Amino acid sequence: MRKEAKETKQASISQIAGYHGGNFRNENYAFEGFQSNKYYTSDRYISLDASFQRADGKPLKGFGLEIETECSGIHNPQVLAEVLNKIIFPHFPADLFKLQRDGSLSGDTSAECITQIMTREFIRNNYSNFKLMYNTYFPAFGITCGPNCGMHVNISRGLFGRSDKAQTEAVRKLYYIVNKHYDLCCALFHRDRNRTGYCSRMAHSMDYCKSLDLGSCSSNHGVSFNLGHWNTGRIEIRLVGGQKNYACFRNTMECVFHLCDAVKTLSWSECDDLTKIFAGCNQYVFDRLKSHCKDAGTITAAELEKIRTTVQRVELI
Repeated sequence: MRKEAKETKQASISQIAGYHGGNFRNENYAFEGFQSNKYYTSDRYISLDASFQRADGKPLKGFGLEIETECSGIHNPQVLAEVLNKIIFPHFPADLFKLQRDGSLSGDTSAECITQIMTREFIRNNYSNFKLMYNTYFPAFGITCGPNCGMHVNISRGLFGRSDKAQTEAVRKLYYIVNKHYDLCCALFHRDRNRTGYCSRMAHSMDYCKSLDLGSCSSNHGVSFNLGHWNTGRIEIRLVGGQKNYACFRNTMECVFHLCDAVKTLSWSECDDLTKIFAGCNQYVFDRLKSHCKDAGTITAAELEKIRTTVQRVELI
């Protein structure tokens, strides 16, 4: 007698708080949490404890993404969750993503796709998978990351230096750059300048930023640069907009990578000079500068020409 086919296992609700914090509400919604906390390096992962720390005490040097999505092709949230969990996410290493409801999103259905912590090398090694997600599967199922959406980027303190002093100095400079050059950063990160309600400017002076006590800042979801998680080992750039396709996503990530490196060597006076900030950037960052930023009127042709002579060539998918 033929055995009956097994019933497909449904995604279950979990209240596991991930790297980005927050709890799942007990709703009839098919969202899965992380099965365990992981740190994805270039070609493997390292298991983390409940506080997202390494057992050997070494600092994390990674990025965590919160990718907001809206969907007009799927009207049932359970089905959207199943599509994401069982069709799209399996192209990535297992347990890289979890899903969470975000009440700020619209569409017939929506979901926030949250990653574990990933090194830059891991993200680059998986650009082909992100390309498949953004350019093939999202359009096929009516999933978009349009102007209503954002992509918050969480960044480990360990990326900014070995000592607390080095990390503090670098992040203060990044904080200053994002606010000093706010309109440029909107264009750089593909943020609609008319949709900054959850990532507003914090118009502080250089003197203020030089002495800012990062550890005393409270978490604020209304500003562009959230320092409320400094004491737990990360910062959050909330200014990043929804990524319309893979090329947009790749170039935005490359812009984030470049700024994280640049602030470690820039002097404070150089933080006012776009030609210094973007000197030595790669062609993907320069492409964003000469298209979005120039069109937005936030960088001049003369500045672009000076940066162009320093551009480093890298070949990414």
